[in-house]
Amino acid sequence: MTSAMTSPLAIFSELGETQWDDRKDAFEVRTLSGATLMLFPEPEDEAIPKRVIVDEIVVPELQRRSRVATRSLAALCDLADKYQFALLAGPIGFPDHPWGEKFVEWVLRFGFTRDDDPYLHECSDAPAFYVRREALLTAPTHVPAHLRH
Repeated sequence: MTSAMTSPLAIFSELGETQWDDRKDAFEVRTLSGATLMLFPEPEDEAIPKRVIVDEIVVPELQRRSRVATRSLAALCDLADKYQFALLAGPIGFPDHPWGEKFVEWVLRFGFTRDDDPYLHECSDAPAFYVRREALLTAPTHVPAHLRH
């Protein structure tokens, strides 16, 4: 694959409609499932990023609790495996958030692990933490079938 065919825009476009958002300094990806992902590739100037920061996952109110976010995150994990980049996100696990604990459990089901590197992240709220998911070296079969549908 040549660099002309590969770029963060081209890679993220595999998930759905993709555009750069100057205000948020990230790619806004409207997935085929209906969620909107805010993604920031690192380093910015490489054809295939080494890391992608997942800044937001937004699901329209009427589509919540219909597995839209699950299908979108599963597709993003498959894309990370295909192009061999790590996913980083957080902080998550805020104690005052009503869905905080369930959200943490949901994120961890996709192979994310706690990222406690204090050099990379500073989180002032002690219970909250950052997560990372390294790309798998095999074909994307890491997400159980029941999470895909």
